[in-house]
Amino acid sequence: MAYQRDSAIFGLPPMPRSYKKHIVFQVVGVAFVIFIWYNLNGGFLPKFLVPRMPYFHIGPEIGCLIFFNVNNDASKIQWARNVNDKKSATDSVSNPAFNMIGGDIVLRGHGTKSQSLEPVMARPPQINSDITFKEWLEIVATGNKGIKIHLHSMESVEISLQILKEFHEQKPMKFPVWVHADVLQGPHGDKPVIDFERFFKTLMRLFPMCTLSLGWTTGTHTDLSQSSYTWDMVWDMLDLVQKHEEELTDRLIVFQARLSLIHNSVPQLKWLKDNVQRSSVMIWHEDGDIVDNEDVMYTAYRFPPDFIYYDLNHDRLQTLLSQYRHMSREKVHELVLRRDEVMFKPQAWLKMGFHRQKNSILASTEAIILVNPIVHIISKSKYLPTPEIYIQGRVTFFNRKNRKAEAHKTGLNIYVRPTEYAMFDNIVGIRCFIGAGGELEVSGSNLPSKIPSFRKTAKMTPSYSNCYRFRITDERTHLSFAVKALHHCTVLENVEPDEELVALLRVELPKGLEGDKQHPFILKMEDNNREGLIDELSIKHKA
Repeated sequence: MAYQRDSAIFGLPPMPRSYKKHIVFQVVGVAFVIFIWYNLNGGFLPKFLVPRMPYFHIGPEIGCLIFFNVNNDASKIQWARNVNDKKSATDSVSNPAFNMIGGDIVLRGHGTKSQSLEPVMARPPQINSDITFKEWLEIVATGNKGIKIHLHSMESVEISLQILKEFHEQKPMKFPVWVHADVLQGPHGDKPVIDFERFFKTLMRLFPMCTLSLGWTTGTHTDLSQSSYTWDMVWDMLDLVQKHEEELTDRLIVFQARLSLIHNSVPQLKWLKDNVQRSSVMIWHEDGDIVDNEDVMYTAYRFPPDFIYYDLNHDRLQTLLSQYRHMSREKVHELVLRRDEVMFKPQAWLKMGFHRQKNSILASTEAIILVNPIVHIISKSKYLPTPEIYIQGRVTFFNRKNRKAEAHKTGLNIYVRPTEYAMFDNIVGIRCFIGAGGELEVSGSNLPSKIPSFRKTAKMTPSYSNCYRFRITDERTHLSFAVKALHHCTVLENVEPDEELVALLRVELPKGLEGDKQHPFILKMEDNNREGLIDELSIKHKA
């Protein structure tokens, strides 16, 4: 009738009955297609876009920053920790100060003859509780707070995750859920009781839709000045994650570290975070630990606010963080600021060689690791040979493949005045070599036959840390090669010293080498027997 009325007004012909049927069939057809798509796809949004667009789905895998809307500042997330009894569970749910509720899980009677198959909320050495994991979920999983469970025994993993899965199927959890386990041995820690492979496979099978939280076992010591999460520790964690890289695609990962062990560990943890996609760091404070205010500010200064969480449970530290989180530079130790001056700058270097070897170079603002001789790095800028310019840095050698070093072969090459460097095995220039055993060498590398050969060597006693500081100055007619073996490379106090390095090799360069052209610098491992971690790498101009 409406069409007939409008057609009369505008002088249009009446709509044929067949045309009306055609429109009805089209509408029904489109509705049917939408119905089929929605049911087969599980929603209107294509499945391949869902992991990349979290705003279209809220589930236990949702990030805390999104769920709690804290303006990308993870330090604003407040934690209720050790919520392992009925009263604390009820209190934490009603307390508006808390965003996340954390609890610990063991099997009732853990480690005794009376151990049962019932997961309860308790933190070892406690082995019993007045609340089971099932009951705990009923109380804390209200929807307005997130939860984190810490699994303390291998026996409790599958049972607990099965309970979590069944609870989610009955009452879908539309808030952040973190599942945590200590899977590696850390500073002063015992051997972990959780086997990562078994834990990870069980998690992926039963409850993959969560934030994966991983940590190291830790302990304490009367003197923590030399303690840290070592490069080997964070490297081991990287290996675990990279082994399951495909399964962890688009999943959130958090690495947990103890505040009292942070002083010498920030570069290592930042390097780990930089090399794992969608990862963050959680700094937690153990009751009774003695910590320095500056250590809290050090982490706040080095990590972007959306990539570091804090579970401090300490009024003074929490107040300090709240007041100075965005002015942390004013509160850090002077050595932290001094380290800024010698930090590695990845954007100043290019990767060369076999690009398919993606893990042959692991770079961060904290350090770069070269693990394969078929890939090298080259400075983007080129420099004239002059006494006013020098390259400096530190290299630490690791033997993660448990191989024997070869004298004058296993180590790091630093090339000066390279003219050809597209192929890793045919770099033309002056080779400055630091051997893993303390050998030093300056020689020509693939130079034209018209240039006289030259080679000068020296030997120094290596330290147990396998760490060396170096400085190379190309003075046009001479090359100065200064190297020093360092006893410590991880302590913050070992940042670049003020004293000058002593040149152990000073080599007169033969005629025929071009000394009036600009050239880049190149760093490359000589063989596969060691991996080289390079930090404090920079090209300096003398004042």
